[in-house]
Amino acid sequence: MYDVVEPCSDSGAYRAEPEDEIKLDPQVFEKPLKDKGYEIEFSSDVILLVKDVDLDVEIGIYPSGKLLFKTTDKKKVDELFDRFTSMIEDDVEV
Repeated sequence: MYDVVEPCSDSGAYRAEPEDEIKLDPQVFEKPLKDKGYEIEFSSDVILLVKDVDLDVEIGIYPSGKLLFKTTDKKKVDELFDRFTSMIEDDVEV
């Protein structure tokens, strides 16, 4: 469902985008992520920004399904990518 994770050219982050257009409500993930130990840094209709405290990585979840991992450590991105894409795929509205 997701394209390969690619480094962003100018932000020191990696991004992943769905292959097909999807629509989701980022705020739906707020409580489940908080329950799993993620810190909610910001929540709105246009982005949910959470932090994995153990890995020290911020993750942005957008209504388009785009994910932004604010780190340059590819191993951390790979670990988080699987967690977040499976969560989104379970809740996707095509």
